[in-house]
Amino acid sequence: MREATDTPPSSQRAVALAALLAATSAVAGCAAEAAPADVRAHGDVGTTIYGGERDQAATLSGVVALKVDTGATFDLCTGALVAPNVVLTARHCVSKNKSRTIVCDEQGRSANGDHVIGDLDPASIQVYTGADPQFARRAVARGKQIVRGEGNVLCDGDIALLVLDAPIEGAKVMPVRIGQAVRPGETIKTIGYGKNDRELPVGTRMSKEGIGVLAVGRGTSPSQTALGTHEFETTMGTCEGDSGGPAISEKTGAIIGVVSRGGDCSEDFGHIYTSTVKQQALFARALASASAVPELEAGSSLDPKSATFGADDDAPPATHKAGCSQSAAPASAGGSALAALALGLFAVAARRRSRQPS
Repeated sequence: MREATDTPPSSQRAVALAALLAATSAVAGCAAEAAPADVRAHGDVGTTIYGGERDQAATLSGVVALKVDTGATFDLCTGALVAPNVVLTARHCVSKNKSRTIVCDEQGRSANGDHVIGDLDPASIQVYTGADPQFARRAVARGKQIVRGEGNVLCDGDIALLVLDAPIEGAKVMPVRIGQAVRPGETIKTIGYGKNDRELPVGTRMSKEGIGVLAVGRGTSPSQTALGTHEFETTMGTCEGDSGGPAISEKTGAIIGVVSRGGDCSEDFGHIYTSTVKQQALFARALASASAVPELEAGSSLDPKSATFGADDDAPPATHKAGCSQSAAPASAGGSALAALALGLFAVAARRRSRQPS
């Protein structure tokens, strides 16, 4: 399960990433097949959908399961297709873990050193689709390249993109928010394949609606949750195994963040997502490498100059909620920006909720 360490005095909250869950039973959907001996929900930083429902929606076929091979066992994360051959997930899902605990301060800095020690072999990360993936069968795709930020700290940067060795046919690519700020009071839907409270096997896709955004970084939220500039806190919804799963805006249907880390699954606060907002450079690198064009939320653009709020150092504290509701970008579809991106892309050659992370 996910655990949180005791809250340090005032300015920072230590968030402990729970140890990887070990599930010795077969994975859901593998009834007549020989399932791997051990399935672990990511886990070190992972989370699961807590208080949710089984998800069978074909409209969310772009939410995929990531099976990370570790020999006789495998770790499980969640991801979302932002292009036919690009998956968005948490960085701890595609990294080698150094620490089972992530301690961050209200500036988005690590208080316990490095959290990861490099990337996993991309080919060890396999992608499965559907509400009840058949993990004993062949994956629909494997990782080819990992695109993530610099450094070995997960605070304020637990986000990555996995370029695949082949496009996934038939799955719906999901739009992404890049330009407009996440706002306290927004509601999201979250989806994942992790542990749940419905006694369904790990590997069953679950979803929950009506999850509220409580605070947006940078600073310490009213619940004493430390948040970095690119992080936001929500009410109850995730638990071990949902790491990397998308936070989907209930208003626009766009992904606005990925599951990173959190405290107790049953608590109605302290669940932390890394935002997709202001991640233009990261997405541009991955999409250029994949020769792909994304679907963006209206008002979003991959042009770094289009960011709707100032430099990271000027971002408002999480407790100043009025300041987090910065002016939104124009509500245009950004067609010209996408066209320019497409030309640029084709001109170029072309594991874990904070590995406690959930």
